[in-house]
Amino acid sequence: MESKEYAIKDYSLIGNCETAALINPDGGIDWMCLPAFDGPSIFGALLDRGKGGEFYIRPAIPFRSERSYLADTAIFVTRFITDRGTLELKDFFVIAREKGARFYDFTALYPTRKLVRTFTLIAGDEIPIEIAIKARPDYGRKKINWQKTRHGYILDEAAFYSDLPLEQKGDDVFVSLSLKRGSRHHVVCDYGEENSAPKPAQVESWYQVTESFWKEWNLFNYYRGPYQAMVRRSAVTLKLLTYAPTGAFVAAPTTSLPETFGSEQNWDYRYVWVRDTSLFIDAFFRLGYSGEAQAFFKFMARRCTLEREQFIDKEKRNETSIKVLYGIRPESVTEEKYLDHFTGYRNSKPVRIGNRAADQFQIDNYGHLLQAMYYFKCTGGKFTPHMQELAEDMVRDVLNHWQEKDNGIWEMPAKRNYTYGKQMAWMALRRAVDMELLPNAELDKVSRKIKDQIMQKGIKTADGGPYLSESYESPDVDAAGLLAFTSGLISEDLARTTREQIERHLAVGPFLYRNQEQRHHWKEGAFLLCSFWYVNHLIKEDRLEQAEEALKKIMDRASPFGLFAEEIDPETGEFIGNFPQGFSHLGLIKTILNLEDAKKNPRDSGLSDQEKFGRLGATIGWKGVISGFFRVPGTFPLLWSSRSKWRE
Repeated sequence: MESKEYAIKDYSLIGNCETAALINPDGGIDWMCLPAFDGPSIFGALLDRGKGGEFYIRPAIPFRSERSYLADTAIFVTRFITDRGTLELKDFFVIAREKGARFYDFTALYPTRKLVRTFTLIAGDEIPIEIAIKARPDYGRKKINWQKTRHGYILDEAAFYSDLPLEQKGDDVFVSLSLKRGSRHHVVCDYGEENSAPKPAQVESWYQVTESFWKEWNLFNYYRGPYQAMVRRSAVTLKLLTYAPTGAFVAAPTTSLPETFGSEQNWDYRYVWVRDTSLFIDAFFRLGYSGEAQAFFKFMARRCTLEREQFIDKEKRNETSIKVLYGIRPESVTEEKYLDHFTGYRNSKPVRIGNRAADQFQIDNYGHLLQAMYYFKCTGGKFTPHMQELAEDMVRDVLNHWQEKDNGIWEMPAKRNYTYGKQMAWMALRRAVDMELLPNAELDKVSRKIKDQIMQKGIKTADGGPYLSESYESPDVDAAGLLAFTSGLISEDLARTTREQIERHLAVGPFLYRNQEQRHHWKEGAFLLCSFWYVNHLIKEDRLEQAEEALKKIMDRASPFGLFAEEIDPETGEFIGNFPQGFSHLGLIKTILNLEDAKKNPRDSGLSDQEKFGRLGATIGWKGVISGFFRVPGTFPLLWSSRSKWRE
C-alpha cells in the first residue's frame, strides 16, 4: 500500500491516562509518544510519513474498513473486509486500577504501560496479512538498534512481543503470512521497566481488565438523556487526556497539527493550561467524576505553589504567582524548539515541541483558577494552608496587575487591554469575595472599578447598537465576549447586541471564529469551543429551540467516532488543529448539561455559570459517595468488584 496522509477526522484515539496513540483507517498507529504524552514520539508518521515511523497491522490484499469503539470504552475495533474474508483488529492500552484502590477511585491506576493489538480472522478461511513496526524513537532522531529476543525485538524505549515470528529487515520489524480462520494473535508494545513476552491467556486477561475498567468507570457518569452517547464518548476522551501519575490534563495529545494548513500556526498542546482548570472541574464534577476533578485541581494548586516557593527560595519573585501553562511531569520542558527534519502535517512547518506561551502574561487565568477553587469549595473540598496562601497571593496579583496589558486568551503576540482579561480579573475578585479570601470592602471596590472601566473603554457602538469589543484599543469583536453574559457581568440587552455583532463578523451558522484577525488574516478554522459558548449564550437568553438546533448542527460535524479537533472548516467540515481537543469536548459536555437543565427547569436558564454550579451540592468525601449511590444506583455493586483492578 502506498504511503498517504489521512484527514484528522479519520483518526481514532486510544490511551491509558499516561500516553495515547492515534490510529488511521488502515490499521496504522501514526502517533504515539513514550513514556508520556509529552515524551518524544516513537511513531510520528502523523507529522512525517517517511521519517516519523508507523506501526500497522492489515490485510495484504485490497480491503475496506469498518471501525468503531467498543461501547463506553477506549478499546477500538477495526474490521478489514476483503473478498476472501474479514480480519478483526482490536487496539487498546491496558488500563487497570491499583489493587488497593477504593471502589470509587479510578484515578489511582497501576502503571501497566502496554499497548496491545489483537487480531483474528472472523470470516473466510485464510487471508494474507502484513505487520510492520517502523519505530523511530526520539522524533525520528535516534539511531535504530534492535535487540532480538526469543519472542520479539527490543529498543531502549520499548519491547515488541508477538506470538507470530517477527523478522527484522533493515531498521524495521515485519511479519508477512497467511492468517487462518479462528486463530487469534497479538503484538504487544511493552514500555514498562520490567517486561517479558506474554502468553495468550495473559493478553486475554489484559483485555478483560481494560474492558471492565471502562465499563465500571462509566457507571459513575450522572448524565442520562438524549445525548448520552456523545456525552459518554466525550467523557472517555477527556479521561484519556488525563495524566494519572500527577493528576494533570493535556489540552490535546498532539503537537503541530496546524490551525491553517501549510501555515506556521502549529503549536504543541501536550501541556496543562491554567485556563482549562475551571472548565475541566465544571464538566467532571457535574458528570459525577469528583476524583479526576480533585486530582486536576490539586495538581494545579501544587504546581503553582511550587513555582511560587522556588522564587521565594531564590530571593526573587516572579511578577505573578501563576504561569500560563505547566508541564505534566516534573521533568517536562516547556521551552519551544523546532523539529526541522519533519515535513509537518500537510507540509505545515515548523514542527514544534514546547510552547512559547509559557512565558506570556494572561490575566484571565486568575479568574479561571479562582473560579476552579470556588467550585472545589462548593462541592465540599477543603483548602490546605498552601492552597489558601496561593489563593490569597493570586488575589493580590490581580489587585496589582489588572490594569496592565496582557497577551489575551488567544495568546496573541502583541499585548493589549483585552476586554476578556479585564472581565476575568473582575471574576477573580468576585470569587475571592465569595470565598472570603481578603477583606471584602477592598475587593468590592476594585471589582466595581474594573467593571466600570470595561463599560467605559470596552463598549463600542455600531449600527446594531453598543457591544463589547475585543479590546480597549480596537472595535473588533472576540467570541470570548459571549462569556461576559454567561458569567453575569453584563445585562441582557448589551449581551444581545454583543451577540448580534459577533454573529455578523465571526459566525458561519453555529460555528464561530475566535476573532476577526484570526479569521481573516490567519485564515484559521472556526474554533469549536467558541461555537459551544455561542450555544450557551442562547441558552441563557432562553432561546432554547435555537440553542438546540445549533448544538445538533455542531454535533453532526463530529468525527465518526464522536471526536472533535480544536477547529473546523464550517463549509467542508474538515478538522483543523490539534486532536482530539480537550476544550472542544469540555465545551460539548457543559453545553449539553446546561441545555438539559434549562429544558427541565426553565427558570434556571438565566442563571450564571457559577450559580448553576453552586446548586450541584457535595460530591467530595462520603457525602459525595452517598449522593452518588442515590443518583446512580448501579455503582453500589462496585463495593465488591475487583474486575477493573490489576491482577498480577
